[in-house]
Amino acid sequence: MKFLTPYLCLKSIGENGEISGYASVFNVVDEHGDVVVRGAFKSAVTDSIAGKKPKLLWQHDIRSPIGVIEEICEDDYGLFVKGQLLLEVPRAKEVYLLLKNKAIDGFSIGYRIRNNYFKNDRQYLTNIDLLEVSVVTFPACGGAVVDKVKANDDILQKIRMMAQKIKERNQCTEKSKKLFLN
Repeated sequence: MKFLTPYLCLKSIGENGEISGYASVFNVVDEHGDVVVRGAFKSAVTDSIAGKKPKLLWQHDIRSPIGVIEEICEDDYGLFVKGQLLLEVPRAKEVYLLLKNKAIDGFSIGYRIRNNYFKNDRQYLTNIDLLEVSVVTFPACGGAVVDKVKANDDILQKIRMMAQKIKERNQCTEKSKKLFLN
């Protein structure tokens, strides 16, 4: 298995552990001298639509699944992925906190090459069997962006705050009624 690791950039935090962004970027030379070309993930996208989705791992460790990939698609920029961190899994909760606090900022893919060519000492990857997407510490390829990281904690906190305000408002109303009626 080979690995390709583009950068990700945390832009927003919201609800339920959802992450999304680019796991690979087209026409960028990575630290290994490889270049992924547009269309390289066509079979992976087709497999995903059929229900065979890549795994979501921590640091390419097959013993550390941290969630599930829900969607993958290619556009002009690269391979866009949407995944769900399983926050009940301790490692996934840890990864969420690291992402949220910008302690880590890398995505990486694990793949097998189906088809490629070489030009000027560079390997161009034209057909990739995508096995997994990982959140990693040190990426090797620039340009990939995570658009969202969401967590249940944020919504739960907002709900708790709203409930507390309603409770306080109701207590004030009860005190006002007693004062007015006496």
